[in-house]
Amino acid sequence: MHITKIKLIRFRNYETLDLQIKDPGLNIIYGKNAQGKTNLLEAVHICANGKSFRVRSDSKTIKEGSDKAYISVEYSKSGRKNTAEVLIGRDRRKSFKQNGIPVQTMKEMLGHLLVVVFSPEDIKTAKESPGLRRAFLDGEISKIRPSYVDALKKYGAIIAQKNAAIRKSRGKDVSEILRAFNVQLKEYIRVILKNRRVYMEKLNEYVQKTHSVISGGKEKIEAAYRQTIREDDIEGQLEALIEREQREFSCVAGPHRDDVEFMINGRAAQEYASQGQLRTMMLSLKIACLHILGDSAGHKPVLLLDDVFSELDADRKASLLKSIAGLQTFITTTGGTELTQGTGIRVTAGQAKVTNKKIKGKS
Repeated sequence: MHITKIKLIRFRNYETLDLQIKDPGLNIIYGKNAQGKTNLLEAVHICANGKSFRVRSDSKTIKEGSDKAYISVEYSKSGRKNTAEVLIGRDRRKSFKQNGIPVQTMKEMLGHLLVVVFSPEDIKTAKESPGLRRAFLDGEISKIRPSYVDALKKYGAIIAQKNAAIRKSRGKDVSEILRAFNVQLKEYIRVILKNRRVYMEKLNEYVQKTHSVISGGKEKIEAAYRQTIREDDIEGQLEALIEREQREFSCVAGPHRDDVEFMINGRAAQEYASQGQLRTMMLSLKIACLHILGDSAGHKPVLLLDDVFSELDADRKASLLKSIAGLQTFITTTGGTELTQGTGIRVTAGQAKVTNKKIKGKS
């Protein structure tokens, strides 16, 4: 799979753009800061995954003074031309099309244009709240199992209702009401836990290989899923929690309270890893996710790397390029770069142009 064309209308700082992509391998998007390099990656990500990786409200991607933005990405899959389109409105509504056919749900949107992105913000996933790590895990699972999105939404809705019932009880015994919610929850919990466990097993297999290459064999990385409810006897565990939930006025266990722990050489990355180590780790995780997605779909996804070379030494940069050989990759960078491979895409003030030359220079 590879992207062949990106078209933008009133998206971010682009008034219009019609960019032909001819390189199915490495594409280097270069230029000064605040010119629109990352905006190109963001547009592709929205077409692939239905949302931005930078902002929660996609309406913020509409060019100032406009009431809507349009994105179109043409891509080749199994030798066939495909098109993904998104129209974004100020009212926060988005409409999607795949090959000219309207798409009604996120489940229908996923699984066509396959994209994995790394951005500097991903380092927060390793360092900050468990919610970010759950979102990372669930987002990657949803790409290979779109129906998983439904289970997450239904589980989240029931948990919200259950929490509301606990808070409204004001200390009264609402055990029977909570049991009724638990009956609804148990099947969704089973689906979520199974999918997370299976994905984590695959993730560990791939990430160890990838990280060994990028780190030059100097580091071993592991990811562990820390769950608050076991897969066996879910209903019994929920029953045992009822008294505590009423005492603490909250649903105290379940997939919404689970965490993913990352370790480098047996030590918790959140506590001990340097910025460079965290960046390398998250890169390895994203590339591992890409391979899992590719195995599931039967196509190699497109890799988007935003400002990837910051805080990586020369050896790790070279190892990274080695690990992504054979993939269509878009890398943003400021100014020149010591890379001696890849096709250049120069971005200046909301205009992008393929330079038809290999990138060579100094960072």
